[in-house]
Amino acid sequence: MPEGPEIHAQAVRLQFLKGERPRLVSPYLPELERLQGKRVKEVGARGKAFLITFEGNRTLYAHMQLYGRWVFGKPGQVDKTNRQMRLSLGTESQEARLYSATDIEILSTLQQHPYLSKLGPDLLDPGVGLPELKAQLLDRRFSGRRLAGLLLDQSFWAGPGNYLRSEILFCAGLTPETRPRDLSSDQQDQLARIAQGLARRSLKTKGLTNHPKLIQKAKKDGQTRRYYRHWVFNRLGRPCWICQSPIRKEEWGGRRLYRCLECAGGGELEMQFEDVE
Repeated sequence: MPEGPEIHAQAVRLQFLKGERPRLVSPYLPELERLQGKRVKEVGARGKAFLITFEGNRTLYAHMQLYGRWVFGKPGQVDKTNRQMRLSLGTESQEARLYSATDIEILSTLQQHPYLSKLGPDLLDPGVGLPELKAQLLDRRFSGRRLAGLLLDQSFWAGPGNYLRSEILFCAGLTPETRPRDLSSDQQDQLARIAQGLARRSLKTKGLTNHPKLIQKAKKDGQTRRYYRHWVFNRLGRPCWICQSPIRKEEWGGRRLYRCLECAGGGELEMQFEDVE
């Protein structure tokens, strides 16, 4: 499933719709006809959902679920895929086609939607700052839970998934068992800053979370993107960027998590997020 940075990156690509009156097609949503001829006012993402707001304050909601995929191209272009097209939005020059995702609705209000109403602050929302993220760490609903599960809970912080969970824990120098209430105020600040910084870096770099200087060196050494993309995620058996010990793979909550057992992690010592500030 794509995580917050991938969803927001696709929302950026959908910006070509803003100000346009797109041609709308969906074999599964006949009520889409209500939006034909309406101008798009805003295009964005929240959590794992896309929100396209039209004149008249109607919002087209589409959740990617497990297998949703946007394909961008020219109007009328035939895509080589066995997937079912669920939605198409096109202008005279461009078209975006959504495949496989079945959770598509037209909303008149967002506050009562069962998914949107439960989301925590989005790590990639420009209006969300560190105080909002830290407030979640202090909230009784979350403060006593282990970070291994908490970082995948979209009602806590919206956006993180499997790879961001491993990356956040490593860069903050924290174990999966750690609970927010076990942290000092400074550690909570650092955790929130690292989570937001990694999400922003991934969005800016199309999925890279490792430090730019380490990536540059790895490229010079002839390493592949798979090798240098992350600090720990999907690097089983490869050397830790900090201490050179082999990265281990574990299962937490039924999903894989990568970590270094020999050092405290703390990739924060090597990165100051100067590339995203």
